[in-house]
Amino acid sequence: MREILKSKLLWIASFGYFVDLYDLVLYGVVRIESLKSLGYTGSELFSVGATLLNIQTAGLLVGGLLWGLLGDKRGRKEALFGSIMIYSFATFMNGSVHSFEAYASLRFIAGIGLAGELGAAVTIISECVPSQSRGLGTAFIAAVGFVGAMLSSVVNQKISWQHGYQIGGLLGFALLLARFQVKESAVYLTAKRSETAKGIQWGSLALIFSSKIRAKHFFFLLIAGVPVWYVAGILTYFAPELAKALHVQGEVTAGTTIMMGYLGAIVGDILSGLVSQKLKSRKKTVMYFMVLGAVLALAHPLFSEGTTPNEFYFTRFIIGFGNGFFAILIAWTAELYGTNLRTTMTVLISNLIRASVIPLTLSFKWLAPIMGMLNASTLIGFICFTAALYAVTRLPETFHVKIEFLEK
Repeated sequence: MREILKSKLLWIASFGYFVDLYDLVLYGVVRIESLKSLGYTGSELFSVGATLLNIQTAGLLVGGLLWGLLGDKRGRKEALFGSIMIYSFATFMNGSVHSFEAYASLRFIAGIGLAGELGAAVTIISECVPSQSRGLGTAFIAAVGFVGAMLSSVVNQKISWQHGYQIGGLLGFALLLARFQVKESAVYLTAKRSETAKGIQWGSLALIFSSKIRAKHFFFLLIAGVPVWYVAGILTYFAPELAKALHVQGEVTAGTTIMMGYLGAIVGDILSGLVSQKLKSRKKTVMYFMVLGAVLALAHPLFSEGTTPNEFYFTRFIIGFGNGFFAILIAWTAELYGTNLRTTMTVLISNLIRASVIPLTLSFKWLAPIMGMLNASTLIGFICFTAALYAVTRLPETFHVKIEFLEK
C-alpha cells in the first residue's frame, strides 16, 4: 500500500472523484436554499428538487455513454480531460442562475462532465497498479472522493449556495491543470498497438450485447449497484422529509445527513478494500457488505422513530457504512471486461447505477402519497436489495484475473 500511495497518478485520479462527489453532494446540501431563492415553497421544494436531481442524473447517463466510448476509442486520458473541462464550466456558471430553466440546463451539462470521473479513474488505476493491489487502489480513490463529499456537506452549510457552486467549478479547473501530468495507460497503449488488436472493436455498445456472457454481466452489475443510490437518492437526499415522518425531535438538515452518510461510506469503502484483499474475493466482499447494508437500511425506521437529530444522524452513518461496497463493485467491473471495452463498461455501469435514482425517485414520489413516505421507502429498498443480492450470486470472481485481454 505504501508504494501505491507514492503514485502521482493515484492522487490525481482520486482528486477527480473528490471533485465528483463534492458536486453531487453539493446539490443535496443546497437544494432547499437554492430553490427558495428561485421562489419555490412548501411541497415544491420536494417535487421540483426531485425533478432537478433527475435532470442532473440524466446528464450523468449521457456522459456515461460519451466518456466510456471515448475512453476506449481514443484513450483514458482524453476522457479524463474532456469530462473535467465540461464539469468545471457548468458548475461555476451554476452559481449565477436565476431561473429553473438555467438551473436545470447547467445541472444537466455538469452531469455530463461528472460522468467520466469515477469510471475512467478506476480503469486507469486498475491498469497501472500491480494486480494484487487493484482493490486497494480503487478503495483509496473512493475514500478520497468521499472526503470531497464530507467537505462539501460541511462547507456548503456555512456559505451561500452560489459560492458553493463557484468553488466546485474552481476545484475542477485546478484538477484540469493537474491532469496535464497524467500519462496514458501502458496497458491500453500496448493493447492498441498489438497485432491481436487488428480488426478488434474499441468502445462498442454492440460488442457488449454480441455475447450472452458480456450482456449477462452488464445487467447483473447494474442491478447489484442500485442499492447504493437507493440509500443516496432516497434515504439521504430526502432525509429532512423522512425525519418528519419519523417524528424526530428537532430539525434534521440534508447537509449534516449527507456528511454522516458519506463518512460511514468512507469507512466502509476503505474496509471493503482491505477485506477484499484479505479474502482475495470481490464477490464475498460485496455480498457481505450488501447484506449488512440491507439490514441497516430497511430496519432504520425501527430505531429512528422519535429520536433526536444526533441519533438520526448516527443511523445514517451506519447505513452509509453498510453501503460501502461501491468502489469494489466498480473495480469488479473493470476486471470483468477486456481492455477494448473496459472504460466503456466502468464508466457506463457507474453512471447507470447513478441513473437508477430516476426510477427510484419517480417511484418514491408516486408511492409516498399512497402508502406514506416510510412504507414507500421501505418497499423500494426491499426490492432493490433483494434483486441486488441475487445479481451478486450470478457474477464470477475476478480477484486473480489478469486484465491484459481483449473482447472479440
